[in-house]
Amino acid sequence: MKIRLLALVPLALSVCLLSGCATKTTASGGRETNLLLGAVTYSSDSFQPTSTATVDADTSKIVGRGNPSGAKVSLLWGLITLHDY
Repeated sequence: MKIRLLALVPLALSVCLLSGCATKTTASGGRETNLLLGAVTYSSDSFQPTSTATVDADTSKIVGRGNPSGAKVSLLWGLITLHDY
């Protein structure tokens, strides 16, 4: 069993390295980075409203920090969104 799992490690690493990632500057002056062909998206200084088709969580209300950072992380192509604003 361990040998089979060990054989999957190079495959997983190659998928992570060969899958696309891109960074662009947003209209608000922040940066947006896509990882794993868009499955994970990180946006800084976003402050954009989230879509109605996502399950979103406002981490500033959960953690209770005073200054929102404007960071937003979308998982699974926008299905789940965590934001701090």
